[in-house]
Amino acid sequence: MDLDLDLDLAARLTTVARQLKRDPAECAISAILAFVTDCEEAQSLRARLGGGDHWVRDEDWSD
Repeated sequence: MDLDLDLDLAARLTTVARQLKRDPAECAISAILAFVTDCEEAQSLRARLGGGDHWVRDEDWSD
């Protein structure tokens, strides 16, 4: 899989990777893994709480 990052994000990734003394690709993989894991855990929690694939805002809810 190839990901095309915009120049700003690529520069930020490179800066952070240098600060951590890690390869930028390794940092990107870690970030993607954290995102996917978070999404999976959220889906699991929704399933355990009896939720569906989406949520609907209660009509009586006010901001």
